[in-house]
Amino acid sequence: MPAVDLTVEICGMAGDGTIAAGGILNDAMAEAGFSVLGFDSYPAEIRGFGRCVTRSRFGERKPPALEDSTHVLISLNDKESRSRVPNLVSDAGVLFDNKPPSYVREIDSLTAILDPGAKLYGIPFSDLSTQSSGMDRNRNLVALGGFSAVYGVPPVHFHEAVRKRFKAKGDQVLRSVLRSFDAGFQYVLSELSDRLPGPLPLPDGKNVREVIMISGSTAVAEGALDAGLHAYFGYPITPATPIMEHLAKILPRRGGRVVQMEDEIASIGAVLGCFFAGKRAMTATSGPGFALMTELITHGVMSETPAVIVNAQRGGPATGLPTKTEQSDLLAAVFGGPGDSYRIVLAPTDVSECYEFTRKSFRLAEKYQTPVIILTDFYLNNRVESIPKPVPNPACLADANRYPDSASKNRYHRFQITESGISPRALPGMEGFAFTATGLEHSEAGLPDYTPENHQKMSDKRRAKIRSALEELPPPEEFEPSASMEIGVIGWGSTFGSILEAVQRARSEGISAGALKIGSLWPLHEEAIRDFVRRCRIVCVAELNQGAQLAQLLGPLSDKEIHRLNRATGMPITPSWIQQGIVRLAGELRL
Repeated sequence: MPAVDLTVEICGMAGDGTIAAGGILNDAMAEAGFSVLGFDSYPAEIRGFGRCVTRSRFGERKPPALEDSTHVLISLNDKESRSRVPNLVSDAGVLFDNKPPSYVREIDSLTAILDPGAKLYGIPFSDLSTQSSGMDRNRNLVALGGFSAVYGVPPVHFHEAVRKRFKAKGDQVLRSVLRSFDAGFQYVLSELSDRLPGPLPLPDGKNVREVIMISGSTAVAEGALDAGLHAYFGYPITPATPIMEHLAKILPRRGGRVVQMEDEIASIGAVLGCFFAGKRAMTATSGPGFALMTELITHGVMSETPAVIVNAQRGGPATGLPTKTEQSDLLAAVFGGPGDSYRIVLAPTDVSECYEFTRKSFRLAEKYQTPVIILTDFYLNNRVESIPKPVPNPACLADANRYPDSASKNRYHRFQITESGISPRALPGMEGFAFTATGLEHSEAGLPDYTPENHQKMSDKRRAKIRSALEELPPPEEFEPSASMEIGVIGWGSTFGSILEAVQRARSEGISAGALKIGSLWPLHEEAIRDFVRRCRIVCVAELNQGAQLAQLLGPLSDKEIHRLNRATGMPITPSWIQQGIVRLAGELRL
């Protein structure tokens, strides 16, 4: 086990600066050399009241997932923080305001319900903030100063994180927040020094490659930029909006355009039109917006026009849970729309893959002349990780379109039948290569053709084209591979980190277990999946939805029962919950 594996929560009411404090904490710990995985939870209302929680896990190695055991709680509001107590380990450290700005009733008190073994660090957040800056709104910075002193994380790392976040607000604001941080730090050293647990052992050194803190949304945007994105068309929707916001800051400087459309239908229409003209474009949405895009996505399938669409899933159906997470749009992404509308569907599992899969999707869309859907979710988009800084690959900028041979000039067939299913694609303005892109079923020449023979031929073509993409799609990755296993767990998307940690723990308890990560949800690498299933006595799929949607997709690939470890709570699945399921299945197997 790594020397440090620490989970820290900050909890407060909307307006307490909880989310800002969590961001500074993550940046500072990354600056200190720790690997970081952080995630924020907050109300859906734009300017409402409610509980805000940041949850971060720090270690010397990359944390695969967030766990449900908390080692440190920083409370900015007693009443709201009481809900976090069930997650605390018995000897958790708790930093709280021992002179809060308003009276706390006994029934709302945090300290009254803590385990006797908890280590309490009462710090007058409000008073120290007022004394150091003239206002109490810097309570969150005082709390971070207290954390830095209690756990021996050098304040220089927090100072650097604060400077990055506040330098644009001017020197006066920056000095104010730094004074508040230092006030919390000095208070702990002078008043609580006899109760400090000792400093966290810092990592020996950073990786050779530069490490950055980045969210899944930012990684998607950066992947698109490094793929040569020309235009982004979108309509604001949680949790996809940060992708558009990031691109709006950068893409225009590179000669591109970000356009807020009137709705999601217009957005996907503009993406198709841009790709039709030979320029790379994308859009991002969530479940309700994706539902509106369905007709034009299938138009892209029929007319064989590229598109890149990010679906940042949230709890559903309908408007659902805008600020909660779920993996329930899988079947809609794969099958959504009329007819056999084959397309490519990818699902990154972490922030690094958000970058890689997005960057790769543009070449896939161009080469295979199809919409490519990237399935993320609220947890993956909003979480931050410390990752090696992505290195742009010039090959991703190369045009992947297959152009028609000059010999076909003036007798060009846009939808020519080929062995791979990929037809040569001309662009508007190429003399002698005019064609029609239609949503009607058509002949090889692009003219409407409703005959049974033609529809069968064109359906086969469109299917063959997507199947031929398999060699370029991310193959399933097996972890802890062996010739045979008691339990095999299959997963996708943001849940896979929890699956991997659960399998590793199960193996340490003597259970023969393995995990398979699926990054290409359509088309599926069927033989690789079948091979994994054959080597498992029990196969289960863990996913965050009510209908066990991946399990439904995989069912026809196996003659074994596929056990379902699924739930729909709106919160990420933890390793402990999956581990319990593995242990239960292993116990039933051994009866």
